[in-house]
Amino acid sequence: MRIKICVKLLVMFVGALGLFGAPAFAGGSVTFAKTDGARVEVPMETLMEMPATEFYTSTPWTTGVQKFKGVEFKLLLDTYGIDADTVRVSALNDYSVMVPANVLRSDGAILAYHLNDAEMSVREKGPFWVVFPYDKDVRFQTDAYWAYSVWQVKAIDGQN
Repeated sequence: MRIKICVKLLVMFVGALGLFGAPAFAGGSVTFAKTDGARVEVPMETLMEMPATEFYTSTPWTTGVQKFKGVEFKLLLDTYGIDADTVRVSALNDYSVMVPANVLRSDGAILAYHLNDAEMSVREKGPFWVVFPYDKDVRFQTDAYWAYSVWQVKAIDGQN
């Protein structure tokens, strides 16, 4: 009898560990809002079909140099018709920041969907993360650029 109870408890523990120990992959999508209010929800698969940019950089939130892969913001803003001077980037936890569109367009920012060749779980700052090539220029290593580096991105909004 005791062995049966121990086995049942072990099975429940292992099952719970598998359920809660696995990363929560969002797969996800991101919503783009044009200046005129038109919205389009873009799934990860669509973003992954677009031309990708990869770079290696360190961040204040990771250990060592990491490999990021995603779509350049210039391409995203052009593709989805966002021509605003300022863009609001919002996260799943409702954190948002206003970013000058020229910073996103000209400073090498990507909407990253891979970290070290793997999709990012929500726990790993995914499914999408605004990343700059921080090691490329010291001006990217400032509070302003770190504030622009939203993770768990859910929306990019050109409405002001």
